[in-house]
This record gives sequence, structure tokens and C-alpha cells, in this order.
Amino acid sequence: MKRLFLSALLSLASLPLAHAQNPASAQYDPVVALPAYTVTDARDLPPPEAWRHAEIPGFEILSNASDRETKRLIQDFQLFNQAIGVVWPSLVGRSPTPVSIILCGRGDKFKTFVPKTADAGPAQGMASLFLRNNERSAIVVDLQTRELSLAGLETELNASGVENNGSIEVDAYKQLYREYVHSLLARTTPRLAAWLEEGLAQLLMGMKVSPTLIEFAKLDDPNTVSIQQANAAQLNALAAADGDTAAPLTAAAEDRDFNAALQRTHLMSFPEMFAVKHDDPIARNSIGSKWAKQSTAFVHMCLYQTGQRFQKGFVTFIQRSAKEPVTEPMFKECFGIGYKDMLLELRGYLDFTNYKSLGWSSKKGEGLGEATPLVLRDATDAEVGRIKGEAMLLADLKEPARIALITPYTRGERDPRLLAALGLYERSVDHTDRARKFLEAAAAGKVVRPLAHLELARLRFQAAQTAAGPEASFTAAQTAELSAPLLVARLQPPSMPEVYELLGDVYARSVDDPKPEIMGMFFEGVNLFPRRLALVYRTTLLCLRLKEFKGAAALIEHGLRTSPAGVAQTRFTELKTQLPPGAFEEAQAKFKAMSGPKAPPAKS
Repeated sequence: MKRLFLSALLSLASLPLAHAQNPASAQYDPVVALPAYTVTDARDLPPPEAWRHAEIPGFEILSNASDRETKRLIQDFQLFNQAIGVVWPSLVGRSPTPVSIILCGRGDKFKTFVPKTADAGPAQGMASLFLRNNERSAIVVDLQTRELSLAGLETELNASGVENNGSIEVDAYKQLYREYVHSLLARTTPRLAAWLEEGLAQLLMGMKVSPTLIEFAKLDDPNTVSIQQANAAQLNALAAADGDTAAPLTAAAEDRDFNAALQRTHLMSFPEMFAVKHDDPIARNSIGSKWAKQSTAFVHMCLYQTGQRFQKGFVTFIQRSAKEPVTEPMFKECFGIGYKDMLLELRGYLDFTNYKSLGWSSKKGEGLGEATPLVLRDATDAEVGRIKGEAMLLADLKEPARIALITPYTRGERDPRLLAALGLYERSVDHTDRARKFLEAAAAGKVVRPLAHLELARLRFQAAQTAAGPEASFTAAQTAELSAPLLVARLQPPSMPEVYELLGDVYARSVDDPKPEIMGMFFEGVNLFPRRLALVYRTTLLCLRLKEFKGAAALIEHGLRTSPAGVAQTRFTELKTQLPPGAFEEAQAKFKAMSGPKAPPAKS
């Protein structure tokens, strides 16, 4: 219904939708005097680091592991990404957010990216990180650590007769898959609850994938053993046969599926499980995590248990929990039972896991496509400093991030992407003059970074406001200068609602009326971000200014229908009084006609 109505906005407005060429070319200062960083001690500049660099569609990769290990991991990752496109197509089809993948293979580099607040205690560990903001994300994987020592691991004999050595195995491939799924799920608006996101991530990272076969939600036999444990058992048997009295070999425990990992474990209460937030240490440390396994078990039971007795209630629960607080009465309304009884159901499911998994196999001559060849080369100082520095900023490690960013610049690197990163860093610490110089230079270098162009436009806007006064209008030349970075940012991924909103602020004060192609861009923004009511309001004002009453009426109808009671409703109601008689009623009638009863979709 929402999609139908927003499509109608464009036809009602009778304006060209913006994939037209930009009406103004970017206007940047031809020469920018860049700031200098003063180095008072040689220790301020760490020695250059040896990293390798590569790019594949949607990802920039920085690795200090061997080329062979890096290529093998990324090749499997690309296959995994294709498999997600088969299992859950809409998950990979969302607006792209640039992702950096940092593979730490030597030198304990992984530790330099771990947030200071990430320790979940001795019973849990991490070997990967997902770091993000609204503009970009980074995945950091520890390839150096093969085992993690954790407190509380069972030391009894496993199925192979080998005692656990107090450690748990680390599968770097699965850790990369887990963090990537989190990066996809984090784009959901509103974002899924942490327990649900973790449960889905664990299910997806456990997919069995080959070029011709995908198995999803299938659990391993809890009686199987790892190769490491099997080898230890074989060597112990040989030693015993030879009369060797030395202590038998031990082996690390496997990070098992939930049905094996939770067999003899006291379960968390549901309020405790639901209370965990995305950035809590317990959510970051997934290895050995009871919370992660129990979240996965609950999701798996609700979706794939034989008979699917909880599936309908689970869907209702997810929908309601996105809009209202999770309480036991609400939980009981969805599932028909309370927390205590559901915990008993979950314990029974762990003991007798009756379920149906999903599978996909290719037809003859078909299958998943070939991975994009990975072309590795030595990373430049600018690439190392930028990728590391921005990941550290995402981890809130500000001082290490600053050093990582300024080091290549101080050595003379002037790559536009590094300049953009420096400009955004200076902007984040309120060094306005330095930020603008870096961002002007990055924009002149045609950097592909929409946030850099947006922040440059904001700085220009602030400067123009200060120079002209709070009430003065922008001249045609000022309008072109302020709009130029926004028109560039609009064409670069990911799409950002703030770009359209700031463009609206520019034209709200401009002596120029927006041309049809500019209005097309505003409607494009509303179509992309229908819940950004400030953008809807700005666009409505411009429609009224141009006497485009059909478009204004459709926008007002949308605003009144989606805005909360209070100030927002009042403002759209006031705009409604500026419409000609009958215009609003006509927009309402068209929306109702387009969103009326439809034939039911075919069952899949």
C-alpha cells in the first residue's frame, strides 16, 4: 500500500523523476590550502605496516594474512553471499552500504580494533567484530587465533573419548559470515532485536554451501567430533597400544550447534535473553555464548519445528515487538503460553529436536556463479591508514584512529579518499576550518563518498548563513554553490535522506524557484524515505510555492496519515488549508482506489 501511494506521488505531481542529469555542475575551489599536522616526536609516526589490498563489488579488503589464505576465504565468502541471495533474496537487495573487511592474520592486529567496552568476561570470547554507523560498516576477523581459552568449559570426555583442554575452536570462516549477516540485518528499519538478529545470523552462518547445493537450518549430529579431536583420539589409541604411559592428548572443544551446546546447560530466562542490546559485550562475544545459542534455538524452534506450532505466534510477536515493549502478557497473547512454559518447550526441543530443514539444489548445468577473482596488491599507506582509522573510529577508539589517519597524510599521501576521511574526522571533533579544507580537496578529487559531499554542503550552508544573516535569501550563485555537493552526493551510494533535506533547506531560502528536475529529486527522496516527515514537509512547501497543488495534496495526505499526533499533525493540517477546494479529497480518493482490495497472492 505504501509503495503504491508513493509511486502515485510522482504521477500526481506530473514532474520528471530524477534520473535526469544534474542541472548544475559541481563548483569547487580550484586550489585548496591543506592543513598541516605538527609532529614533535618520531614516535608520533608509527612505522609503515605491510598489508595487502583488494576490492570486489561492495567490499574493500585489507589483509595481513597470506595471499593464499585471503583468497580462499574471500572466494568462499562470495559463494556464501550468493547463497544468501537464494535463501533470502531481499536481504542482499537492499541499499548498499560500503563495507570494509579487515583480515588480521599476524601481529595480534585484531586486538587493536576491539572496543574498550567489549569484554564479556572469561566464559565468552570473540574472534570477529561488526562495527557500523549509518554511513558505512567494517568487519574485522581474527585469522590468527585458532582456539580461545574460556572459563567454564566442560572437561569431561567428548564423543571421541578425548578430554577438552579448556579451549574452544574458532572457525574464522563462520565468524566472517556471522558479521556479514549482521551487517545486512542492521539495515532493517526499525532494527531487529539483538536476540533475533543473532539467532538469524547464527542460522545463516551455519548454512552448508557448495556451487550446486545449499542446506539451511540443518543441525549437525551432536555425537560427531571435530578433525582435531579425532586425530587426538587416534594418537591416544596408538600410544595406549604401545604401552605409552604419558598423559593422553587433549583437544579444543568444538563450537557446536545449539542442540549440542545447550544440552546440559541451565537456560537463561526470556526477559534476560530479550534485554540484551546490540552493542552489549554479551552480544559482541558470540564464542561460547549461551545467549547466542539460546537465541538461535528459540528462532529455530519457532520457525522449523515439525508441525510449526509456534510459527504464527512468532511472526506476530516479531511484528508487535517492533512497535511496543516486550512484556510477558504481550508474549502470552502471541504464543498462548507464558515465559516459564515456553522455556520448558525450549528445553524439550533441545532434548528432542524434531524439525524440517530447507534445501536447494541446482538443475543440471546451473548453480551458483563463479567468484570474482581477487586481485591482491600491496596496500598504500593511505589505504592502510584510512581503512584502519575509520574502523577504529567506529569502535570509538579515537586516539588510535587519529594516529592511523594522520600518519599517511603526514608522510605526503593525498589520496582523495584519505582526505575525505580526514575531513570527516576533523568535522567530528568540531575543527570546522580544517574539516572544510580537507573536504573541499576531496571533492575536487571527485571522491566517491556521499557523506563527505553532504558535510561539505553543510559547512558551506553554515558559512553562507553567517555571511548573509539568518533571514536573508540565497542568490542564484549561492544556491548553485550550496547545491553542487548535494547533487553529487545524491548519485553516490548509499542514498542518504539528509542530502534531500538539506537541498530543501537551500531552496527554501533561495531566490530561485526549483526547476522541474530539482522537484523530481525531492519526490525521489520522499519515495526513498517516506518516513522522513521533515523531507515530506519541505517538499510540500515547495509544491505550494510552485502551485503544484496535486503533488502538495498527495504529500499532505501522506503526512497526515503517517505522522504522530501533535505538532506534526498540526503542521500538515495547516498546509491543507492552503490547497484549492477539492484537491485534498481528490488525492484521498486516488489513494483509496489504489490501495483497495486486491486478489490474494499465490501461496508459495
